[in-house]
Amino acid sequence: MNTGRRALLLAGAGLTAAGLGAAGGYWWLSHGAVDGAESTLLGASFEGLDGKTVPISTWRGKSLVVNFWATWCGPCREEMPDFVKAQREFAAKGLQFVGIAIDRRAPTEKFVAEIGVNYPILLGDVAWLEAVKKMGNPQGVLPFSLVFSPDGKVMLRRVGRLKYDEIAAIVA
Repeated sequence: MNTGRRALLLAGAGLTAAGLGAAGGYWWLSHGAVDGAESTLLGASFEGLDGKTVPISTWRGKSLVVNFWATWCGPCREEMPDFVKAQREFAAKGLQFVGIAIDRRAPTEKFVAEIGVNYPILLGDVAWLEAVKKMGNPQGVLPFSLVFSPDGKVMLRRVGRLKYDEIAAIVA
């Protein structure tokens, strides 16, 4: 077989593999997502670090990023400075971050103070790791973020670290 034909076949195989990989990634991220499961979250209330109960519906009408995280989660800790920056830069455009810590109060308060979190942090219990499985996080791992449009529709599901550039692209 001549080298030109071999290169063409290899390129075709590579494109096919890339397409299958993308389709598999989409399936993996959406597998297990149950239509309407997010309504449980949007209708829920959590305890804030100030001890007051806060309903997620408080932020209805805004572009809302709900991030499930924990202080013991390395990728969670890495993404939060980006969230602080995005909250500062895009709040005027209607973006609101809300963090739901699947953690104890004391380490959560300490970490939030250390990095200067400028958005609400609420406390969730470990049962939410089961609930997020129905929202598109089949393994129930952290971090997990959902981005909602102002009318409550899911714009993005992210298992793993959500980066500043992705947030900026949503708001722009």
